[in-house]
Amino acid sequence: MNELAVIFNPQKISIGKLQKAFTKQKVTDASFFATEPGTNGAVATKEALALGAKHLIIAGGDGTIRAIVQELMESKADVTLSLLPVGTGNILARNLSLSVTNLDANLKRAINGSDFDIDLGIAKVLDKEGNCSTFFFTGIAGVGMDARIMQRTDLKAKKRIGWFAYIEGGFKSLPLKFEKFDIQVDDQPVRTIKSYSVLVGNAGWLPGLISMMPDARLDDARLDIALIGPRKFWNWVDFLSRITWQNQVVRPLALGRKWLDQTANLKTIENLNGSRIRIRPHHPVLLQVDGDPQFEIIEADFKLLTKGLRFKL
Repeated sequence: MNELAVIFNPQKISIGKLQKAFTKQKVTDASFFATEPGTNGAVATKEALALGAKHLIIAGGDGTIRAIVQELMESKADVTLSLLPVGTGNILARNLSLSVTNLDANLKRAINGSDFDIDLGIAKVLDKEGNCSTFFFTGIAGVGMDARIMQRTDLKAKKRIGWFAYIEGGFKSLPLKFEKFDIQVDDQPVRTIKSYSVLVGNAGWLPGLISMMPDARLDDARLDIALIGPRKFWNWVDFLSRITWQNQVVRPLALGRKWLDQTANLKTIENLNGSRIRIRPHHPVLLQVDGDPQFEIIEADFKLLTKGLRFKL
């Protein structure tokens, strides 16, 4: 078995296109494994590992990455990873400063790049029946409105128009509903907040240069949090400006950052960070992990596995 394995989502990219790119790079020792419906790559990962793969190149989106990483963590496999982003949001790829359009450049980095370790998010959650589940994530997990939007986003629309399909999912989720959450960051006192969503992220930047957690870094040994709770129309205007142009124009300036931090509050968007985040909604709420809606939960405990994944970039 070749130690180089390519796990690809055939709904996003064809094996012919991949093989052509590998031939162009003069790489002939790669084995290819297509992801399967239902597990989104977990079975393909098991097959690659069983045959001795040591370096996995993932050609897919964030959902494919999450499924593969979940299998790697559960099997305790010692491998390196690289990405060929061909998904809808490509959040991890964007936060790794990878191109989401240049397949050849990404493949060259996947083969010849240097090692880079990133932190890995871990979410331990309880469902309504009291069952415990553990999820691993590289980008963003969330409870509340954002999970509901992703649940109601049409999959065919995602394939057709990409991440813009989430806007339609947002309209389908109207009217928005506030939830109450008890939140504890590290050993600080428990705080009860009223919010639409609570996001917990290891990566902060989304498509369109949008960020609700602009200080999030993949290797800073902390999780970032965004509490989203605009009340009035002008709060929404402030929210939208904060997560778009103000991140790029105002925040880079010392005085601008100070002003943004001092004026932030739960009526627009509030950011926190820590190494452990515990969330208990007052009522069951839907969970999403790296863009994949899961099920309603009654409790979530978020931690980090510092330097938990090694990439070749």
